[in-house]
Amino acid sequence: MSSLRLYSTVVDCHDALALSRFWAAALGWELRQQEPDWASVGDPDGPQRLGFEPVPEGKTVKNRLHLDLLPQQGVDREVERARLEALGARLLRTVLEGDLVAHDVMADPEGNEFCLLEPYDAYFSEG
Repeated sequence: MSSLRLYSTVVDCHDALALSRFWAAALGWELRQQEPDWASVGDPDGPQRLGFEPVPEGKTVKNRLHLDLLPQQGVDREVERARLEALGARLLRTVLEGDLVAHDVMADPEGNEFCLLEPYDAYFSEG
């Protein structure tokens, strides 16, 4: 058993305030800390949080880590994708597994990739 717990996931960015506002709106989370050199958002119903830290360099390659977002059961992925695009995200590509849509690869306003999963029933029956 470890004595550690994951406290937050931190995203490097140029504009911590703007990116934290995007992710708060995207996830329905609360803005926590809002300063130019550090911003964070958190799940109002749980311990999960995302932090945003400005760095001088821009993003140049694919993320080594990304978030998978799952729409609530009964919510259409394409409707959710349109909502995220209205907030400033953009669609990079849609990934198929056979003839079925697996997920959309999207980018936040600063180009950080994330996946928007197709909400198949199997996701909601996992323990």
